[in-house]
Amino acid sequence: MGLSIGVLILSVFLPCRAGEVKLSDAEIDVKLMLLKPLPKIHYYWPPFPDLLETRDSRRLYELARITHSLCVSGEWCNKKQVDNCVYICARLNKSNPAVKASLGVNFTPWTKKFGKDLPPTDRGPTYFEELRWFDERARLIKNWVDESNRIYGSDIKITAVTLDCERFAIKANDELWNEGIRQALDAAHTKMLSLFPDARIEWYNRGVDSVERGNGWDKSIIWTGREIKTSLSYPAYRVPEIELTREHFRRTCKLADQMNISDVTPWVALASGDRRGLKKTYFDCDWDYDIIYSYLIGAELNISWYGERPERFAPYNRVKVVIFYPPPFDKRVPEWGKHFIAYVRGATAVKDLKDLGYEEPCNKTKNNL
Repeated sequence: MGLSIGVLILSVFLPCRAGEVKLSDAEIDVKLMLLKPLPKIHYYWPPFPDLLETRDSRRLYELARITHSLCVSGEWCNKKQVDNCVYICARLNKSNPAVKASLGVNFTPWTKKFGKDLPPTDRGPTYFEELRWFDERARLIKNWVDESNRIYGSDIKITAVTLDCERFAIKANDELWNEGIRQALDAAHTKMLSLFPDARIEWYNRGVDSVERGNGWDKSIIWTGREIKTSLSYPAYRVPEIELTREHFRRTCKLADQMNISDVTPWVALASGDRRGLKKTYFDCDWDYDIIYSYLIGAELNISWYGERPERFAPYNRVKVVIFYPPPFDKRVPEWGKHFIAYVRGATAVKDLKDLGYEEPCNKTKNNL
């Protein structure tokens, strides 16, 4: 009797699933073509080179149309990739001016030339070698963009530089060490701003850390809090834990208020993220969680109705842009395309997920308890 009641109770709360859906590349591409553009511009970690190097890729074209951007790595992209991105954005903007597609460039400062075992206070030759290397790469990309714009008669701009530096961690009661971090991070920021003066400078995880470090919610340890002011950010890496995701955003907004900063940028993990284990949380690149959560985070981050009800959801109207990590169609994240389609449908209020394997929760047995 007890077992049957337990089974019955579970049947009330578990959703009725249409079965696991695996979409082919062709099916994904067809569904991408039917999606509306996102209400807000979305940048992302640079896709794999094979996608960027396919000039006539319909998928790359649709990615630009939907997100309003194409993004490249400042560290390893080549002229062909940049030229393809400018070409696609120019073609898109000519045929659909409302999209206004632009470019994003990603860098990971203090991981290329700076000595791997050096403290953040070091100002030896590799410190300056790192800055020179970033300067050379950034100028090279700018020149490639300018050259492609001349060829296509376009004016595609670099509108965002996304930066991720997890090379250093602050130390309690070590002001010299922490000041070295601040100076190094600000040097990279200043360099990027001087080369891309019209671009947003977006840093990863400049906000509040999740509850599993130290004594709970606290400022993330990869920055000091005294750096050049820009938007704050947080990793939205637990999309299925919707209330934790909201609280993470609220707490980061509270920190932003204390610093007189208005914008807060989520870095969103689709079909992947920080998954709980018995002993620790780990980042899982192949996490095909319930598709409804990708739909919901898309809706909450993009539709103003949710941001206008911060007590119920979170103050999401402070989100001006969104950044995806892992990158689009990452080979390590096999279900990214399916969850991206759900995200965009949520963001554009298209209430249909059946073709992605979702059905509304069953309630047929609730009156039989």
